[in-house]
Amino acid sequence: MDQVTGAYPAAWEADVLLRDGHPVHLRPISPADGAALRAFHASLSDRTVYFRFFSAKPALTDADVTYFTNVDYANRVALIALDAGVMIGVGRFDAIGDGKAEVAFVIRDDVQGLGLGSVLLEHLAATARELGIRRFVAEVLPENARMLATFREAGFEVKQRREEDVLAVSFDIEPTSTSLAVMQGREHRAEARSVYRLLHPSSVAVVGASRRPGALGHEVLRHLVDGGFTGEIVAVHPEVDEIAGVRCVRSLTEVDGSIDLAIVVVPAEQVPAVILDAEAAGVHGLVVVSGGFGDAGPDGLALQAELVDTVHRTGMRLVGPNALGVINTDAQVRLNASLVPAMPLPGRIGFFSQSGALAASILDRFGRRGLGLSTFVSAGNRADISGNDLLQYWQEDADTDIVLLYLETIGNARKFARIVNRLARSKPVVMVRTLGASQKHPLGHAVGRTELSERAVEQVLVDCGLIVVDTIHEMLDVAQIAVSQPLPTSSGVAIVGNSDALAVMASNACEGKTLTVVGDPVTFARQESSAAYEQAIRAALADDSVGAVLAIYVPPIEQSSGEEIRATLRRCASERPPDAAHKPVVALMLGRSDRGGSRPDDVPVFGDVEDALTALDAVARYSQWRASPEQSRPAPDLIAVASSTEEVIGPGEYRGAEAAAALGGIGVEIGFQWQSRTAGFRVRLTDDPLFGPVVSVGLDDPIAECLDDRSYRLAPVSVTAAEAMLRSLVSMPVALADAANAAVAGINDVAALIGLVGRISIDHPTVTTIDLRHVQASSGARDTLVATDISVIIADSPIVPEPLARRL
Repeated sequence: MDQVTGAYPAAWEADVLLRDGHPVHLRPISPADGAALRAFHASLSDRTVYFRFFSAKPALTDADVTYFTNVDYANRVALIALDAGVMIGVGRFDAIGDGKAEVAFVIRDDVQGLGLGSVLLEHLAATARELGIRRFVAEVLPENARMLATFREAGFEVKQRREEDVLAVSFDIEPTSTSLAVMQGREHRAEARSVYRLLHPSSVAVVGASRRPGALGHEVLRHLVDGGFTGEIVAVHPEVDEIAGVRCVRSLTEVDGSIDLAIVVVPAEQVPAVILDAEAAGVHGLVVVSGGFGDAGPDGLALQAELVDTVHRTGMRLVGPNALGVINTDAQVRLNASLVPAMPLPGRIGFFSQSGALAASILDRFGRRGLGLSTFVSAGNRADISGNDLLQYWQEDADTDIVLLYLETIGNARKFARIVNRLARSKPVVMVRTLGASQKHPLGHAVGRTELSERAVEQVLVDCGLIVVDTIHEMLDVAQIAVSQPLPTSSGVAIVGNSDALAVMASNACEGKTLTVVGDPVTFARQESSAAYEQAIRAALADDSVGAVLAIYVPPIEQSSGEEIRATLRRCASERPPDAAHKPVVALMLGRSDRGGSRPDDVPVFGDVEDALTALDAVARYSQWRASPEQSRPAPDLIAVASSTEEVIGPGEYRGAEAAAALGGIGVEIGFQWQSRTAGFRVRLTDDPLFGPVVSVGLDDPIAECLDDRSYRLAPVSVTAAEAMLRSLVSMPVALADAANAAVAGINDVAALIGLVGRISIDHPTVTTIDLRHVQASSGARDTLVATDISVIIADSPIVPEPLARRL
């Protein structure tokens, strides 16, 4: 009889989401789970039992229970899935030698179809790879279509053959691009669904409701009522029967029916008891407004970790603690579960903020500009629900056209970059640059520090499609254009208006930006009628070289209102000809206090030239990124300077020929040739603790290094992106001036080299650092690059950019 021989592997525990957004807990089985396993087996239908054991098995024997719960966590592994402490699924594998293991899992009938089987398979595969197993085999009854579909739909290359009455199934469990895409797609849908449940409740309870105006519990309840929430509201208070017209109960368990969302406003030490009450009442999600957790030092941080653990184990998700709250302006919901006094204007902007105090101020500025929100979340300490979850939700939300982020920290930076990259292909994502991106500060709570400079962090995020701005003011400026106007398809700007001085100022302001002025500005007299504007704007929209129009209006002394001009601009924008459908119209109107641009086809109005063009430039750069094609071309050969011929393969840090030999050992061949030290590029691959593999390039020159004139991208890097990296270097003209004849062509080949270096980090994840010095074209070989030095670091084990199994 097998016994438990290894220490309990706590690192294998994980909280995961089912397809409907419901969290469950995975952990290794232990001998103490015998009774739970018996109850689980008893809950299964005869058909499910037959599929698992190929025969009827009404109950597990004592020998069965001992065998199934006693594993060695090495050759025999079993993971169980728990929902609020109740076992709902079991997955296991048994090693059979030669790098293979037999896999099996069974899911409770009422949970089948919610994706638990695929989650268990992901975690079993990840655990098996950790233990040196590379292939799963299984015997499946032909009629067990769901099990077969789970294997196939996971993205593995499944082989099967008929053996008498069963199908013998086998597949390699090494991750593939297909299996990773499947996993990330399922992760996306589950996380989006879990946020949807929080933002579309049919019933809300306020725990800690107070009769005293000004108390947090009173204000949250009042805001729910005044906001016009369309569902049922319940208040929890130990003594009274009604507050602000809302019925009170003593406990959540007294409520008839389920509670979708509970807003918790009690002292931190009382929150754990509230969580247990919420579990008993079947609450789906929580917004914890209470502070005193991670914001209160080490003791509070420990209490916060315990809070999250309890919430996930009880099948709920959490916004907070120390949260301002959540808002959904949808007319079918009208949820203001926050400390924000007035419901924001409805609109098509999704907004996420960590800081409650700043979020309240920003929302006030939304209102003063006339900008409307679809949904808003202030996550406070973001112990569970984070910006990543909201990004997943907003990609699916048809009511959100643009996403705004005010982040003081980024927790899972690699996942953040991946999600932004996907979302930004369809919706603009704007983030305010904060000091949290400094290399001297962590980007998230309890996460590693980045080794990148602040400039490098920004480049990495911009390359993912993020629009990064300096201030909240700029964030709202960009939002006004993006929410009301189409994205420009070119950077050409036509300037029309009734002020020569402002037209010149606008032309000058385009210097140093992506924007270029098309022709000379069209200007006319201050007193000119709106007809002149209409004629000039329509002519500009018809010009193929124009990508956007800036209309300038300065009211005459005798006329203070520009409403007629404003109406003309709106009419021109709404009546764009089909071939000008992607040309935004932006107005500069001195003396206007409102900003406009709060709804589609409303022309955004700015009172300052720089504000207007900075926002338009940000939108134009984003549009260019979104339209950029992914291209590739063969990488050139690389020749490095030889210092010795000793071959070295294995973990360690190497330089010169030893480094080249180490790379050669993993299939990256580099030859040798002497080359005099002249100006060239420095191409590097580094594994950043927070962002993962990052590729950089710049002139290998001390002044360029000192000024951080380098370009950074997350690996892998397409050749198109690599070419853009080179073009962005301020010192690029120096390289072109220094490189002669064949070397000029070699500079173009550096882009292909950058792509190759980025691929190495993906194809050979044990290679954590590559540093190529003074890279340039060889004068003796066509399409060949020369490096005067090379260094490589190879790690003991592969660096995994992201977990290869889903987890919260």
